[in-house]
Amino acid sequence: MPANQSNTITMNTGSAIDKDMYYMSCSFTNSSFDLPYSRMFFYQHKNSDKWFYHDLPNWHVVSTCFPPPVPGEVRKVYALSEEGDIECFSRQETTLEKIEDAGLLPTSKLYGYVNKLSYINGMLYACGRRGQIYRRNHSNWEQFDDGILQTASTHLDPEDPRYRETIDTIIKQTVDLFDIAGLKNNIYTVGSRGFIAHHDGTHWNTLKQLTAADLHALLLYPDLTTVLIVGAQGTILKGNAKSGFNVIARKNTTIDFYSATEYQGVTYIGGSDGIYSLQDGAIKKLRVTAHEVSSIESKDGVMWALASDKLMRFDGRQWEFFKHVDN
Repeated sequence: MPANQSNTITMNTGSAIDKDMYYMSCSFTNSSFDLPYSRMFFYQHKNSDKWFYHDLPNWHVVSTCFPPPVPGEVRKVYALSEEGDIECFSRQETTLEKIEDAGLLPTSKLYGYVNKLSYINGMLYACGRRGQIYRRNHSNWEQFDDGILQTASTHLDPEDPRYRETIDTIIKQTVDLFDIAGLKNNIYTVGSRGFIAHHDGTHWNTLKQLTAADLHALLLYPDLTTVLIVGAQGTILKGNAKSGFNVIARKNTTIDFYSATEYQGVTYIGGSDGIYSLQDGAIKKLRVTAHEVSSIESKDGVMWALASDKLMRFDGRQWEFFKHVDN
């Protein structure tokens, strides 16, 4: 932990492991964003010591991912830093990888930071700024963004005193991808200013823009056809690439939506001011006090939700609230 750093933490993003275990990335509440430091916590409900952690110094972890366990193999959980560092953590070992082209380090291609790590049909995918998308094959990370990646004007003089400022300006003018999800031949990605694209197994197709709001998260429903998209200013879209998307809600609130899941036939959405339900086209805020609900996920008969100051679990009847041991 950095010297003179407060012990109190902010919960940033996470993944459900099972009905009694959750994995999350946390940062120290008063830390500087320019000095990245992530503390990775497991919450284990059935243990007497419920919280344990390991640190990732110099990492700003932006996404976690827990692939479905493979029978006979140890469970593994992944963490992604904004610079494209990836940790694979298990009880047997910890391994580190790097998406070489991602991030803003001198060794990268200056595409900018990555935002999300997802597991799709046996493979890991990552997406981020400038439309960059990567896929983990059997040996390394490969580009998966032909037709989306925006590479113009990256050949600049590093000795120019305005070099970094120019790079930042270029990145801000390009699409920023926030999520990627779907099936092997039916993958969606969403991003800034209403961007939606679909990969049909052969190539990417950019879909019709329905909103100027940033789109933050995707949910593929159990029918494996219908997709829900949530985003800034209360934006909700529903549909698919073949039939098109319909606007359920758009810019009717200052609240941002960050995540979505389906639990017991009801859609739940994590937002900047709490949790919402969506059923039969009606949006309703739950009577649960929470802020910045970055992750919401159904797993093994329960629903987990991660807010900035607490972890929550719903069993279909009642909510449980787990305050962090350091708070």
